[in-house]
Amino acid sequence: MRITTFLAFSLMVFGAIGIAAARYFALPKGVHLGIFAIGAGLLIGALEALYTRRMSLRASDDAAGDYDGVPAIIWGLMLLLIAGCTIGAAYAMDTGRWNAVTAYLHARPGALYGLCGLLLLGTGMLVFVNPQGMRVWWKTLLFRGPRVLLGVLLTLIGLIALAGGAWEWLAPRDFQKGSRVILSIVESSLPEGWPRAFIRSLR
Repeated sequence: MRITTFLAFSLMVFGAIGIAAARYFALPKGVHLGIFAIGAGLLIGALEALYTRRMSLRASDDAAGDYDGVPAIIWGLMLLLIAGCTIGAAYAMDTGRWNAVTAYLHARPGALYGLCGLLLLGTGMLVFVNPQGMRVWWKTLLFRGPRVLLGVLLTLIGLIALAGGAWEWLAPRDFQKGSRVILSIVESSLPEGWPRAFIRSLR
């Protein structure tokens, strides 16, 4: 196994074990440390992908070679976002600001929408990559077609989330009014049951 992959996964496994042990022994600081360790492991993977322009968190140097270049940079940026949020969450918990952060994001969710939009957009772009190269038409229709449709869907949802985040950031009152109207329309179009109850809880 590659040394960077071993180090990254070691930190993430150590963090997960630390969180479980800290919860079992009621050690809040251990939970914070475990979350930080997971974020540090993700950060190693992000920096490696951005520096080498090859996919990180892979066991062999020969793995995922078709994703070299731009796809690896997209992967690295996605990992960097997730690592930053994870380390930031550990810091907020350790300093006693976690409740304030969650309250702010509940009142002003624009940043959360933007983050989710970027991650969905990056995932959609990665899905578009065709590591198998050209295929005969029936294999393209059977295997490549659904993957392209999934990539288009993820990219579209990501763009919508980014647009929603920008709207909330620039005009929070208009966003709240508009989101209530949109959720009301979606709720009225759904059958009774848990889907409608879930949409109702978002309003």
